Amino acid sequence: MLTIYLTRHGQTEWNVQKRMQGWGNGELTDQGRQDALALAKRLKDVKIDAVYASSSKRAYETAEIIVGDREIPIIKDDLLREMHFGDWEGRTRDEIEREYPEDFKAFWETPHLFDRGDGEVFSQVQERAKLAFQKIIEQHKEGTVLVVSHSIFLRVLIAYIRQLPLEKLFTQTPLGHTSLTKVVIKDDLHHIEFEGDTSHLNK
Repeated sequence: MLTIYLTRHGQTEWNVQKRMQGWGNGELTDQGRQDALALAKRLKDVKIDAVYASSSKRAYETAEIIVGDREIPIIKDDLLREMHFGDWEGRTRDEIEREYPEDFKAFWETPHLFDRGDGEVFSQVQERAKLAFQKIIEQHKEGTVLVVSHSIFLRVLIAYIRQLPLEKLFTQTPLGHTSLTKVVIKDDLHHIEFEGDTSHLNK
């Protein structure tokens, strides 16, 4: 049996400013670091064999905080990066909605049709998510793995695990910062035990 924990990076300055990050990067806030420490405390008694982290600084730094002084390898992987938003990156949602109202609406309401010719489309993110997921399963037949990634990437990955079509992507529960999702794989069957849990932040 293989257990895969999925978590989103801690809060960043760009999150607070409601900027689209994508392959860009806002620095973790103090709150983001505290939340990562809270998740580290929650997972302290879980034997983790490896951590896979997006190569974006905010995700890798979150992974380092969670690992702390434990001797767990952190594997940096470009496949786990957030969706690439092209020239939207670093801009606020309000600015984007004002300047590109139709594209912005399509992004959130009809993601399977979204394509503005700049950055990635959701099907490309889905291909990355499938590759990353399959690679981890091939490397780890059993044990426990933690994946530290990003909001939209993780929603796409969870949709793939659930066999949910991309058009229903944003009907899923939003994933908060350092939220935890547990996926158990046994006999080639995938089961999501819980999703987007942030109970560690309420203690």
